Order: sequence, then structure tokens, then C-alpha cells
Amino acid sequence: MSEHKEIGKYISIIQRLNNAYFANQLSSYQIGCGQQFFLLQIFKKPGMSLHELASFGHYDKATATRAVKKLEEEGYVVTEMAQEDKRIRRIYVTEKATAVVGKTLESVNDWADIILKGFTNEERDAAEQMLIRMACNALDHIVEQRGKE
Repeated sequence: MSEHKEIGKYISIIQRLNNAYFANQLSSYQIGCGQQFFLLQIFKKPGMSLHELASFGHYDKATATRAVKKLEEEGYVVTEMAQEDKRIRRIYVTEKATAVVGKTLESVNDWADIILKGFTNEERDAAEQMLIRMACNALDHIVEQRGKE
């Protein structure tokens, strides 16, 4: 297994290049790569809570809070108190977000084409499935370690 010890290095390189790509693509919208994930999740599931948003991407609540605050400052999302529980704030995209969501979705597809250039459809599917398994393995390990603390 030791011959694969640098896989984390390549995952990290891809992530840094991913961040640079999205920062460049979204620079005219005054949001960075850090907010685009959150904006898309809110767009896909309007009315989600901050806790749901943070949990979905395995972010801590402080990171999700900062991202939502930045999106609110730019006018891309609004938060409203939940009718069923006034302690919960529901998050929604605004009409102003339409252009940035469209550009982000386009950029997500373009980035996938860039990093999967030359891959067959079968290789693309296999790469995605392997990354999903790696993410699950990483999450399982972190959860397991928390229990040992």
C-alpha cells in the first residue's frame, strides 16, 4: 500500500487548482471559491437550515456561517426564521443570485470536462465512484477517531 502514499498530494493539488479556477470564474460576482459550494447547495435545496448546510458538506458551523454571511452581504441569499421553530433560520437564494448560480453551474461542468479530459465515459464514472469511496473512507475514519477522544 505504501506505493500510493502520495495520493493525498494529488488530491490536494486538484483542490487548490479547483479553488483557483472557481475564484477566477466567479471574481466578477464578488464571491470566492469558498462560497460557491454553499450557494449551489442553497439553490438546490431552498429553505435549508445552516446546520443542514454545514452537515451536507462536512463543514463546521462557523465556516458555513461565514459563507452565508458573505452571500447575504452580496445580496445572493436571505435568511428567514422558520415557522416551526424560531431558533432555526431558513436560507433562500435571491433573484440576484440567478446569474451567479448559472455561471457556477456552467463552471462546474466545464471544470469536470477540464480535469477529465481524455477520459472515457467509463473512466469518468469510475473516477467519480473512487473519489466517493475515498471521501466516505475519510469520513468514516474521522467519525471513528472522534469516538476515541
